Amino acid sequence: MADLSIAASSRAVWRQPSLIWGGLTLVAVVAALTLTPVLFIIVNSLNAAPPSENWRFGFDGWREAFSSPRTLTAIGYTFLLNIRSVVGIVVALVLSWLLTRVRIPLRNFVEFSLWIAYFLPSLPLALSWILLLDPNYGLINHLMQPIGMKFNIYSLLGIFWIHLTATTIPIMTILLAPVLRQLDASLEEAARMCGAGSWQTFRRVLIPLLGPALFTVFLAALIRGLEAFQVELLLGKPIGVFVYATRIYDLIQWEPPLFPQAMALSTLFLGILFLLALFYQRYTSTRAFATVSGRGVSFRLMDIGRVRYAISALLIIFVVISVYLPLAVLIVGSLMKLFGFFTIKDPFSTRHWSLVLGDPVFLSAVRNSIALGVGTAGIGLFCYCLVGYALVRTKIAGRSLINLLIWLPWAIPGILLGLAFLWLFLSARVFAPLYGSYLGLVLVLLIKEMPIGVHMTKTAFVQISEELEQVGRVCGAPWFYNFRRIVVPLISPVLVSVFAIVFMGAVRDIDTIILVGTANTRPLSILMMEYSMAGEMQAASILGVILSLFAIAIALVSRKIGLRSAA
Repeated sequence: MADLSIAASSRAVWRQPSLIWGGLTLVAVVAALTLTPVLFIIVNSLNAAPPSENWRFGFDGWREAFSSPRTLTAIGYTFLLNIRSVVGIVVALVLSWLLTRVRIPLRNFVEFSLWIAYFLPSLPLALSWILLLDPNYGLINHLMQPIGMKFNIYSLLGIFWIHLTATTIPIMTILLAPVLRQLDASLEEAARMCGAGSWQTFRRVLIPLLGPALFTVFLAALIRGLEAFQVELLLGKPIGVFVYATRIYDLIQWEPPLFPQAMALSTLFLGILFLLALFYQRYTSTRAFATVSGRGVSFRLMDIGRVRYAISALLIIFVVISVYLPLAVLIVGSLMKLFGFFTIKDPFSTRHWSLVLGDPVFLSAVRNSIALGVGTAGIGLFCYCLVGYALVRTKIAGRSLINLLIWLPWAIPGILLGLAFLWLFLSARVFAPLYGSYLGLVLVLLIKEMPIGVHMTKTAFVQISEELEQVGRVCGAPWFYNFRRIVVPLISPVLVSVFAIVFMGAVRDIDTIILVGTANTRPLSILMMEYSMAGEMQAASILGVILSLFAIAIALVSRKIGLRSAA
């Protein structure tokens, strides 16, 4: 009878007219935030008029963009380099399982190192690998010279390696580990008791339960790979390798800028993302994946014997090579008199540190970075949770449309997302005060991080059985009390991950905010890029070290809070 009463009460709630109006309001808000840059991209891809004339319909931009061999080659290189998403999801799933399900030495150190790897800025990290693997003066190549070996970081393999170790594997592991920690280990134990082997349990039990999370993580990495920009520009341009994002940037840098061609390329990837979003929605709407319920659960770690030491050694070697070696080289590069010249007399000096730390521009950039990071992560966490909860736990109108709209910001490269909002701020008088303001920058960054924020919280809500909230309602607890005392504690590891990822995404962002910011709101990331473009590599390395310290601090705090919440 209690179950029937709960079900009837739930159905009554779903039929309230407020859900219709609430759904329509949410659709309108999300559409206003996400469709504005998309419409700007699509409309301007059909502009056949010269820059000095008014808008005129035509397909000249499309024709000129896709008739260029460089554009077709760039698209090919983009998808070739994004094979790392396939490699990454396999490696990350195994890593996440080892770190959360197996008792191995120093597993906390390995997972913490992966947090650091993801949060390290891409631009100075690429500079570190240049110091190590440049074919002319790279330190590793210098050491390998007696045996005739030479590596070249200016290659497809070099770009692939930096992204795979610095972003793809770390972020996938960071996203999957909290989900695995919430998964009841008794489900795997039951399969083994029924005679299933480790591989069969992994394939038939674990992977289906993690299906929505795996697909979300894979799409996140794939889409992030499509907009990858800084490493490709630094390492690909010298050897004539262009990808989707650097090709768009190249078109914008022409005099006059070839905006219709750049918009045409972006519209193509909008269509690709739309198909991926449709598939994701169809995939998740027909499956139920609640893995945390009102029953007792087991989170026991497996003991695999002495082989755990060999696994631990391999994982430590991996993080040392991929994380701590380039981080150490980054510090060395910030202390060099001449960047890359190890053989000159007295190659090291702290002079560049004194100049950078004493510059008032640096202190202003630090304040701006903290303000942008905290503002974006704090407001974003609140908004993403509400949207994710509404999509999973209510029957509001327009849920399918909202799910599609939320994916749209990742279809646009950061440089074009910033360009779209620059046009909006300057062309609409009501939005003019947002140009160059903290609120304007936070708004743009909130939209950029919306897909991962909402879909991570959605995945967490899906795994919490609704019966826990129903019990609270039967006991007379209001909705917000249920949400605060039952739901939030259960998904707190994921919320900590979302806050940390959004915070560092805002702090290290360059492409999205470079056009909508001013000197008064310039963060450390933009200042670092300005130093790099001016050839001041030591100063850029110093800012890279400082941003890395940001990353380590955030990773340490997030790790400590996340593990305490998971316990």
